[in-house]
Amino acid sequence: MKQFYKVFLALTFLTVSIFIKPALAAGPVERAIVACEYELTHFCATVTPGEGRLMMCLGAHEDKISLGCGIAVYEAAVAIDVLASVIAAVGTACGQEIVDHCATAIGDNDFVVEAGQGQVVQCLASNQSSLGESCNAVLAKLMTN
Repeated sequence: MKQFYKVFLALTFLTVSIFIKPALAAGPVERAIVACEYELTHFCATVTPGEGRLMMCLGAHEDKISLGCGIAVYEAAVAIDVLASVIAAVGTACGQEIVDHCATAIGDNDFVVEAGQGQVVQCLASNQSSLGESCNAVLAKLMTN
């Protein structure tokens, strides 16, 4: 269970915290892990975490999954989907600004952006005066929600 928790949270936060506050997804993900503890320990204990295997295991046992587990997994999936949409919008609107202001060059044409814990949003916010209109508009919308 602890290994699933670490792998699932790591993948989730890597995905959703690139640009925004990780706390937005933490609640639903943590609730899903708690709500599905029985299912994960009884039906999926021998499954190696990663690459969606635990979710596939829960799906394979969907006839045995408790209502609470099913609802919690659905709510976590919805939260992650919403956050992924926000990440895509920021990436689309602010791609060049992220490279220009938030990336570190590691070669002639290669850059690395330190992501997670809202670092990219903080970087963009601190450079707001030099951002393009579309990037500023998406950030303004993000900050008001």
